[in-house]
Amino acid sequence: MSDWVFVRRVLTVLAIGALALALWTLSDLLLLIFAAVLSAIALRALAAPLAEGTGMREPLALMAVVLLLVTFAAALVLQFGSLISEQTVYVLQNAPAALQSLAQALGLDLNSLSRDFGGSALGALASRAVTIGSSIIEGVAAFILVVVGGLYLAAAPQTYRRGLIALFPERWHKPISSTVDDSAFALTRWLRAQLIAMALVGTMTGLGMWLVGVPSPLALGLIAGVTEFIPIVGPIVGAIPALLLASSSGWELTLAALAVAVVVQQLENNLIMPFVVGRVVELPAAVGLFATVAMGLLFGPLGLLLGYPLAIVADVTIRRLYVREALGKTVEIPAERERHAEAEAKPAA
Repeated sequence: MSDWVFVRRVLTVLAIGALALALWTLSDLLLLIFAAVLSAIALRALAAPLAEGTGMREPLALMAVVLLLVTFAAALVLQFGSLISEQTVYVLQNAPAALQSLAQALGLDLNSLSRDFGGSALGALASRAVTIGSSIIEGVAAFILVVVGGLYLAAAPQTYRRGLIALFPERWHKPISSTVDDSAFALTRWLRAQLIAMALVGTMTGLGMWLVGVPSPLALGLIAGVTEFIPIVGPIVGAIPALLLASSSGWELTLAALAVAVVVQQLENNLIMPFVVGRVVELPAAVGLFATVAMGLLFGPLGLLLGYPLAIVADVTIRRLYVREALGKTVEIPAERERHAEAEAKPAA
């Protein structure tokens, strides 16, 4: 081996290592970019029916959707802002006390449990969640970045799509293009289902908690709706505040709150999600669960939040680029099947 070949190989290894280190260092930014992509997909999914129904150009439809969302959010804050704020403060103040009382009733030492649990990987995740969640400024800045980035991506998606595909060799352009299309289609269906599920779960939880007499039902419904965005893990987390507040009023109310949470989740799992998503996302429950937790352990709360949609993209990518293209095996891609079926149904409609 000549000296030049050896030096070139060493430099190649160093370059790959530097790239991997840079990607790891910028992992939070990359996750925010993915979140911006999700927001762009959501905006375009809302703008598409408006453009098709009115004949409006896509940029104008997108602008109209943004204005409608801002108006709706402002009206919601003006109408219910003070009530939501009061009930949220009540939940934040009383949930820790309810947890302490419940631990005393069960004879548990929270400090000992915290030390034992904190040494585990899941404990580290919970610790990071509390630390990052306490930084309001960082959260607001990240939210603004995602929203603004999503607007830019939604306004000119083809520009960024062509740029992404151009990074790969020309012989890979067609499969990469199909992978991007299938991933976007699957994420669109999943996002639509999640938004509908969040609204319905939040509403049903709030009404259910109000009917059984749990304090602050509006805030509890809001918490349940927001945490519903994280499949499998989110509903469990969202039910904890309601159960803690109910436990301070006795076991009967706790069981009633638990019954409300179980009924709502059964309706969501067996009616809402299958009806809206259909068969476009066929991700096994265990895969989705472990992918979500794994992303949370690697990247903290942001990874936990985006773990499931990242698993959807990974599923489409592995099926098409690895199993079909690299291994040459026949594999069904649900998003591809549903996308083609939808495209064939449009002319007939």
